[in-house]
Amino acid sequence: MMIFQQLSQQIASLKNLIESLTQHQFTKKVEHLGNANIGGHTRHIIELLQCAIDGYHTGTVDYINRKRNLDLETNKEIALSVLASLEQYYQLPDKKLKLTIESNDDSNEPIVTTTYFREIVYNIEHTIHHFALIKVALIELKLNMVDTNFGMAYSTIKYQSSLQNA
Repeated sequence: MMIFQQLSQQIASLKNLIESLTQHQFTKKVEHLGNANIGGHTRHIIELLQCAIDGYHTGTVDYINRKRNLDLETNKEIALSVLASLEQYYQLPDKKLKLTIESNDDSNEPIVTTTYFREIVYNIEHTIHHFALIKVALIELKLNMVDTNFGMAYSTIKYQSSLQNA
């Protein structure tokens, strides 16, 4: 299925990038990202995908109350290991799920309905967003390690390609 292929490509790209970085580059604070680092963005990508997979099994996806494993952002080997293991678990059939959301109104239940495939699509788009931020970090660190499409939405890549072919 196409969404799983896209997610697989993203995970492969992230793993390749992390493997190319030194531990120092992975954890170096980047001024233009509010002193965040590539490791922090990697952790965030991993944790949201873990939430979708866990939600598949529990029936409720909860991105808000996720566990935050700082080892994923401070140790590139742990991040690589978890990324490799995730690839075995996310290709699941679609099904309806609940999604926990932030609610400012105590009278409303903070749950909406969703599907597993919709949450995978969300994770793909979310990962693209964080790739764009990682690209900012790479530019600040003067590391030319990704292609021009890294961090760009698939629809934008397709649109730009159509302009070049016109």
